[in-house]
Amino acid sequence: MKPQNMFKVKQILLFSFFISWAAIGKSQVAYFGKSLLNSQKLEVFKKTTTLFTFQYNDYAELEKFEQAIKKNWKITPYKIIKPEELGRYDTLANYSLFYFDAYTEKSDTINNTNIIYALKLITPSKKPKVKEEILLAAVALFADPSTNFLVETQDQQYGTKRRIKNNILSHFYNKASFYNWSPGFLSGYLKQINDGLLASENCNLDYQFYNRVRLPELAKETLYVPEYIKEVFSSRLALLPPSGIIAEPYNYKLKFVSYKALDSLILNNAAPVKYVVYTQRDNDKIISVYDSKDDKIIYQRFYPQSPDFEMNDLSEIKKVIVSLK
Repeated sequence: MKPQNMFKVKQILLFSFFISWAAIGKSQVAYFGKSLLNSQKLEVFKKTTTLFTFQYNDYAELEKFEQAIKKNWKITPYKIIKPEELGRYDTLANYSLFYFDAYTEKSDTINNTNIIYALKLITPSKKPKVKEEILLAAVALFADPSTNFLVETQDQQYGTKRRIKNNILSHFYNKASFYNWSPGFLSGYLKQINDGLLASENCNLDYQFYNRVRLPELAKETLYVPEYIKEVFSSRLALLPPSGIIAEPYNYKLKFVSYKALDSLILNNAAPVKYVVYTQRDNDKIISVYDSKDDKIIYQRFYPQSPDFEMNDLSEIKKVIVSLK
């Protein structure tokens, strides 16, 4: 059993006048460059050093994670630290940081739990020894059921809010499984955030987006599917989707690959590949296709109230390809 590492992380403060939690929930990768522009916070961010923290198991693959950062993180200098080191930077200016966090969306009858890899800016406050924390970007993560349950039931847990928050963060870094998380995936996420913030843009919330030039190339190329999708995909092949309608199957080339194999293909970039990322967030899902040629998203679709991966999700990709040919 791996050791438990406790560390000090302050609770994230979201400034709702320029950022909406809903914007994060419907985007696989969200960034807020345009919203930050008027407040000058974007220029402040560009002068910081960005601290990257990972799950403790990830440090065994530190070389690959650093390769992912070097590939696509250009907007600021960076430094990789351990989670327990965050406390050292608590009172220092000129730092931004990536870390794991969560929030809950509440509607009339539905509560959605969202776990994210968040980028925030720490800036001095008018109050002594107090820092403002501003969200710059976030990656939606597909967590295991026990991790989602821990976040969903935090209001029912015993202890102070601070203690509960620290317990959840400790779980993220020590025990949680994030299925859409690996060095290769991180390189794609960082590409979206880096370019979006450099261009002072916000992530646009389209329910469906596709690249009219890149996506049709899949008619002749292989679409790589990571292993965490394979189990769900295989177990549901014989089942009807909730709609009861079976779409025409995806009959272009598909290849299921392990995390290790896909990371190698993405990071080495000798021969670019196109690959799927499936993100489940409680009752919804986001299906994305990335192109490792430049790590851009060439297809994305948000499915409300439809969390499970289905063969129809691939069929929808094929439908778009056919319409563009």
